[in-house]
Amino acid sequence: MRRFPAILLGAAVVTTALTAVAFLTAGHIDLSSFATRRLAAATGRSVRIGSLHVTPGRWITVELDDAHLGNVRNGSRPDMISVGHLHTQVRLTSLLWGPVETRDLVLTGFSGLFERTPDHTPNWRFGASEPRKAQAAAPDQTWFPGLRQATIRDSEVVYRTARGHSYQVGLNDVTFTSANDDAPLLMSVTGSYNTTPVAIMARMQSISLLRVAGTPYGTAIHATSGDLTLDLESTITDLLDFDGVAGKLTLRTPSSAPLMAFAGEPASDFAMALGLDGHFVHRGNLWSLDHTTGHLGGNQITDADVVFTEGAKGAPDQIGGNVNFAAIDLNGLTGGGPSTQRHADISLAVPAKPDPVIDVRLGAKQVSYNDRTFSDVSVVVTQGPGRIDVKSLSLAWLGARLHASGSLAAAENGTNLRAAVDMSGADIDRFRRQAGLAEIPISGQLSFHATAAADNIHTLDEAEQVADLTAAVGMDSGAISRRVIAMASTDVSLLVRNESGMAPVSCLLGVLTMRHGMGTVVPLRVNSAAGTVIGAALFDLNRKWFDLAFQSRAPGFFALDVPIRVSGSFSHPGFGLAGWSAKGRDLLKNARAVSTLPAGIADFAPGKACLRITL
Repeated sequence: MRRFPAILLGAAVVTTALTAVAFLTAGHIDLSSFATRRLAAATGRSVRIGSLHVTPGRWITVELDDAHLGNVRNGSRPDMISVGHLHTQVRLTSLLWGPVETRDLVLTGFSGLFERTPDHTPNWRFGASEPRKAQAAAPDQTWFPGLRQATIRDSEVVYRTARGHSYQVGLNDVTFTSANDDAPLLMSVTGSYNTTPVAIMARMQSISLLRVAGTPYGTAIHATSGDLTLDLESTITDLLDFDGVAGKLTLRTPSSAPLMAFAGEPASDFAMALGLDGHFVHRGNLWSLDHTTGHLGGNQITDADVVFTEGAKGAPDQIGGNVNFAAIDLNGLTGGGPSTQRHADISLAVPAKPDPVIDVRLGAKQVSYNDRTFSDVSVVVTQGPGRIDVKSLSLAWLGARLHASGSLAAAENGTNLRAAVDMSGADIDRFRRQAGLAEIPISGQLSFHATAAADNIHTLDEAEQVADLTAAVGMDSGAISRRVIAMASTDVSLLVRNESGMAPVSCLLGVLTMRHGMGTVVPLRVNSAAGTVIGAALFDLNRKWFDLAFQSRAPGFFALDVPIRVSGSFSHPGFGLAGWSAKGRDLLKNARAVSTLPAGIADFAPGKACLRITL
């Protein structure tokens, strides 16, 4: 929409120039042939004018009908500009001493197409002029005419990209009003953007100030569309190109439906309240919104700095910046509803040719996802052709600190995922309760390192179910129930006494491998002051089932150290003797054989001393 004032004013300047040539000509003479030749020579384009009449007087009257200016070669339609009717009056003395002053300007049936052809040729450059280079100096606006009253009706402006995307601005009723060149310039627009209704009211500084090149020009714009309201109080150094803009922006929409309509997407794809208050800047190819606060749905935005950069020839646009929230409910953002009502999932689709590309950092004091709550979350995400990289992810969960990185790559039948995760300070009992496990007689803080891979997936839930995982869990200090060690060592003295208390743990180590939710833990070792335990386990997360065999070595005359097998559901396991089954004996054989860590986690240090334990 930013080009239609230039179109209107350009039409006024051209027609008023023609009146100077034909001032003494009677208003009944049709000057269309004369004007056609002059415009064709000046623009290097085909020109057709149905009629042009100029009536002299103190206010010269111009009437133009059925005018057409041809498009460039390979343009998407024959005419770049067409005009149904133009009427205006020009003050005679303003032609002699300037600036030009017009009144009662009415433009109807205007259609302007501004496009880049497939070879990126812009159709708004005329003749054989060289491609325009970036201008260091401010644009010349001294020619800007005085507008006492100007109206545009039943018109349109269309911008079409080299890729064939069209953006249509409907101008149903547009007015410009100013009492004189030193009075405020008022503008009202009733129109549409890509068929979505839009209304704009603007109060601008005087035309005299507008003519001063490079001087910040004050504007106050109020725009509405459906439930969307936008207010911009700013200064502009190039009004006609909406450039050099800096000022306060306020945006409110309870549904975001108008924003989705502007983007050409169904309103149901993103139905959420949005509010933004920030500092808006537009200079050249850069559009930015900084020091921004607001909300996205019920999620409070505490600070955001976002920069949008228009792509160079053949390149995609770019979005970069930082956005910080007080709290984010991913269940609501992804359509899952509140975490207590419905289960949410996140799509992992990766576009092959994204436009725009993204490089952003998101932060939140708290994030809710299904039944989990994380704190102090920070994630850095970049997106390129066929790929999304999570350069870093950091969060606190259940007292632990987690750091991760990974990537999503487009694949033939979905998305390939790769990730690495490190966690430290994980309290065993808190994680046991989160996982829904029965009480575990071990206390302390675990460290964790894992690598994951999943191919041809579509959602995060699917990745959790089918990912191949290699992980190490370790602890260099903690405590274990003396009774558990006594039971593991089949201490018969428990028949006549009650072992109690906790024994210090010098090391704990478990190495997990998993595929499609099923896997093994080998080795599983604990060394404590009350004794040593080694074991191995099989598990199935989908069924919440496991099979564990272990053997102990404990001091004391009554410790028999009989191998034990524990198997069944996570919450209600059963107990037996490992030596009585082939599966139990195989698990113990595997438990004793391991003395090194697998490739990829060989540098994992916590609990590594347990590798030296032998029974």
